[in-house]
Amino acid sequence: LWLQTAQLSMLMNLYRESTVDPLTKLINRRVLMRSVEQLKKQNKIDNASFSVIMFDLDRFKRINDSHGHQIGDKVLIMAAETIKEELKSTDIIARYGGEEFLAILSGIQLNQAIDVAERIAKAIRTKSLLLDSGEKIYVTSSIGVTQYKAFEEIEETFKRVDDLLYHAKDQGRDRVISDAEVA
Repeated sequence: LWLQTAQLSMLMNLYRESTVDPLTKLINRRVLMRSVEQLKKQNKIDNASFSVIMFDLDRFKRINDSHGHQIGDKVLIMAAETIKEELKSTDIIARYGGEEFLAILSGIQLNQAIDVAERIAKAIRTKSLLLDSGEKIYVTSSIGVTQYKAFEEIEETFKRVDDLLYHAKDQGRDRVISDAEVA
């Protein structure tokens, strides 16, 4: 019995390590893709759409270069926690890349998703990380927002939201850009 419990514990740890980003404790990209495929299937059944929000922390490399990777890690954790606090427990949030996060809002139309993104941008902007020196680090994010279009490949949706995010960066950073503004 003890051996079986130890093996089960080991398997559960391996599963957790393969599905969760160890730094932010958010799901990883692989789990995100599986979750989105499930949403697409559900969309075909009940015609419930979902919106996608992609966040990129502005000038994150400067934080790492100026303060070191440990502080950069703390900033990533702070941003992940902030995004998670602002979303519903039924929303899907993942660490998508280095300093990129992606959220899937099921049953949420584009205009509502824009409001959510604006609220999160404000929350990220107002939080700070206090350093031992007494200095506070503030961070902003560039955000793209789109809505899944029925029957499109999810790669198309993710490409569109990524393009919107980079449009936000080109427009000066610290802003939300959606299909509504670019269309």
